[in-house]
Amino acid sequence: MRAFLRIAYLIINHNKREGTSKAIAEVAERMAQRHEVHVFSRTAEGVNLSGMQWHRVPGPSYPHVAEFLGYVLPCAVRVRRSRFDIIHAAGSVSTAADIYTIQNIQPAKRTVLRSLEKHEHAGLARRITRLAYLRVTSAWERWAYERSKPRRPMFLPVSTGVARELKAFYRVGDAPCRIIPNAADILRFKPVTDRETIRRRMGLCSEDFVCAFSGGEWRRKGLDLAIQALALVADPRVKLLVLGRDDAAPEFETLARQCGAAKQVVFAGFQKNVEEPLACADLFLFPSRYEAFSLATLEAAACGLPILAPRINGAEDFIQPGVNGEFIEHAASHIASVLQSLASDVSRCRTMGKAGRRLVEEQYTWDRVAAMTEQAYHEVLERKGACAAA
Repeated sequence: MRAFLRIAYLIINHNKREGTSKAIAEVAERMAQRHEVHVFSRTAEGVNLSGMQWHRVPGPSYPHVAEFLGYVLPCAVRVRRSRFDIIHAAGSVSTAADIYTIQNIQPAKRTVLRSLEKHEHAGLARRITRLAYLRVTSAWERWAYERSKPRRPMFLPVSTGVARELKAFYRVGDAPCRIIPNAADILRFKPVTDRETIRRRMGLCSEDFVCAFSGGEWRRKGLDLAIQALALVADPRVKLLVLGRDDAAPEFETLARQCGAAKQVVFAGFQKNVEEPLACADLFLFPSRYEAFSLATLEAAACGLPILAPRINGAEDFIQPGVNGEFIEHAASHIASVLQSLASDVSRCRTMGKAGRRLVEEQYTWDRVAAMTEQAYHEVLERKGACAAA
């Protein structure tokens, strides 16, 4: 096992806001403590670049299809394989990577997005640019993942569901596939002792049973179902705390009024220190229609909240029904019945939250993810050596 490696990380935008970017940033920071790390990205914001070399890849930021092509094409020229032991790409941004971290499979995600289009009011220009982006990235993804050569890349899907989608949509043959999940910062996301103070700041009462929802893309993540479920819950103490923003926010505010749940839904907007309002809740409600492995669910569990989510990618790996959360259906009536049950047994809810926190501490930390990723690097190098000797 080689003690020192030269590693190149390829990511369009290097930050800790977006799922794929955050995963790469957390791993890169840890690898830089003992290896030579190079990051090739268009931007670098809110990340620790000490101990690593950042190579800016200039290009447009909009529309997204131009951002994608404006990164992958020049990056293909700038990143020379001979300079690095490992080239680690965030998704299909390179056709020559040794390792791919995969947060989603475009054709699978497109199927869900297509089913939600009838609810959107996007303009023609936005629809055209989105379609162009999905088509271009799907084609590039296929080219990158299915490339035929003596040494196939290694895939690191973040969940068993993404691994299934990879093999269902692409001919990856015998390429090695190792599931390395997302994680949570357990020092930042943790249970709090001043719940009441935070609740008052959020406009909530100590006797409220608070269901937190966090993130953007509210339609895909099922906020409409969460609101409709609140309207069916008989207990007015049950509240929904919506953390984040979305361009379609007025539509969801209207939905809450039409459902008669306006007094039960608190639209708190973007929160810079989201861990505080998240930790003041009683559970995390996430009726999402598609995910790879939601960071928000892991962060909520790290805060000591039980997770309520459907059997989607990531959630099916993490949730142990009755232990650290419950599975819900994509139906407001079912969600309401689960909420009613938990609201009537808060002690059970807290016990499940503690179990979720323990599970995150044991299996879903960035230190563990980095260790698993480093092991994958050495496995790739062993395969390279075997191919060279053959």
